[in-house]
Amino acid sequence: MSDSCRLPLFADCREVDDSIKCPGDSGYSVIPLFGKRVRVRKDSAPIRLMGCLDELSNIANNARLNFSGNAVGELASIVMALAMQLNAYLVQGSDDRLNKVRSIEDLLMDRIMDLCRGFKGGPLGWVIATTPELQILDTLRVKLRECGRIASSMLEEYSLSVNVISVMNHADKLVAQAMYCLGGKVFRSVDDAVNYLLGSTTNENRFISK
Repeated sequence: MSDSCRLPLFADCREVDDSIKCPGDSGYSVIPLFGKRVRVRKDSAPIRLMGCLDELSNIANNARLNFSGNAVGELASIVMALAMQLNAYLVQGSDDRLNKVRSIEDLLMDRIMDLCRGFKGGPLGWVIATTPELQILDTLRVKLRECGRIASSMLEEYSLSVNVISVMNHADKLVAQAMYCLGGKVFRSVDDAVNYLLGSTTNENRFISK
């Protein structure tokens, strides 16, 4: 490669025969997972889970920046911190790191309990976001659930993934609860929700199977 224009190298990349070679170029990666080094395909569940947590962190950071100073921004900051600590737990697998994950999980629960204090409740069912703030919470909920499903697929091979599953499952339900408390529109049935969504476009319910 020309000395006048060199590509930046990651720490684990190297120059070979005048080209850049990086781990993973063969379709496999050697990664630290729960405190051990393992060789996995780049489309394996551990790699997909790490990527899902990166995406969750990215979505949460966008929400944190766009809604700073209100409850949604604060919740997004906590979810981002949770995603970062979970990724670190995937790498280390230590009890100390898990305790840090659990402390953030507890903080998320405390904040949502504060947020919902005095909430009288109402009918349970389908909840639809009615503001941009609630929509970003719903996006966080969906991504939390997706990451939890990927973690579930690791359970037979990596027993410590049960800790990730429990945290993701709890967090996604807490964020859903926040949507109720912050005024998400609740419907008793999917048909009620669909009628609401189509009400602005048609006065007929011809799309609905009675």
